[in-house]
Amino acid sequence: MTPPVPPTSGPDRDPVKFRVLLMFFSAGAALAALALALPDREGTWPALGRALLIGDGLGALGALGLLWWARRRPPLARFDLAVLLLAQGCTLGGVLGETLLLGTQYSVMTQLWITVFAAGFLPRRMVWAQQLVGLASVTLMVWVRARYGLNPPRLWLVEALVTAVPVLLTGVAVAYFRGVAEREARALERAVRTDPLTGLGNRRALFDAFAGRGPGVGERTGLVMLDIDHFKGVNDRFGHAEGDRVIRALADALRAHAAPGDLLTRHGGEEFVWVTSAADGASLLARVDALRAAFARGAGLPGVTVSAGVVTTGQPHPDLPGLLRRADAALYEAKAAGRDRALLAS
Repeated sequence: MTPPVPPTSGPDRDPVKFRVLLMFFSAGAALAALALALPDREGTWPALGRALLIGDGLGALGALGLLWWARRRPPLARFDLAVLLLAQGCTLGGVLGETLLLGTQYSVMTQLWITVFAAGFLPRRMVWAQQLVGLASVTLMVWVRARYGLNPPRLWLVEALVTAVPVLLTGVAVAYFRGVAEREARALERAVRTDPLTGLGNRRALFDAFAGRGPGVGERTGLVMLDIDHFKGVNDRFGHAEGDRVIRALADALRAHAAPGDLLTRHGGEEFVWVTSAADGASLLARVDALRAAFARGAGLPGVTVSAGVVTTGQPHPDLPGLLRRADAALYEAKAAGRDRALLAS
């Protein structure tokens, strides 16, 4: 059973998202201030253009304030819609303001900022919604330039298409590469937490599962530590390839007897750890004994058995090192008592 893989988005990405948004909104406010400071005002509707640019600047400053406030209230994803609407509003206001005040439209490509942000950080449904909104915004921008700009395009619909296509394709490309990167990150995360021989979790997966609030297997947690008896003798008599097959046989037996949500890990060598929900120690011992019998049949070698130490706890946040110590002590007692048995920790 492969351990769960943490998501590649969420609180861990907040610092990067924060810096990107900080850069975009700061640049937007600076562009609005620059447009207002330019001496030439040859636009056809300067008063409205000035008002739109002032609104653009104030919106960008407001967004920066929101970011600063949200920075200490992660995850930043809670504010995605508000940030996206502010960004789109500021971009549209800035471009239209420049057109009406100065007659130019040099800032039209700031629409790319929103596209890159959405495709790089937002959920898929918001990315495609933003693409549609972006297409409508670019169309409106080009139409305003055709109506009120100093150098209107002859075919404003063609101009809108030529402007919008690179923006949309940029968003598609960023979303594609983001998807590839996230898939590779998940694969790497699985590899880091997975034992290559058995496909079960490894020691790191076990400790990561207990970090914070525990593995969440049930109200009462049981931990079973299993060790193949005389495993060195198996390798010496039958070879390491056969030893690997025996280890995989125990992993298969664990999978067959595990409940949904259980955590199965290879702790090292021929030692395994099974974390499951346990109503009481006696019922868990019965499950372990059934697993041991199945393994003895599946190992396919005479005299190959497994011993186990079993511990249960009702703590809502179990102490993993403590559970491992108790299970290890019970396993040692099982070995000392003749092996091929499971004992409940006292």
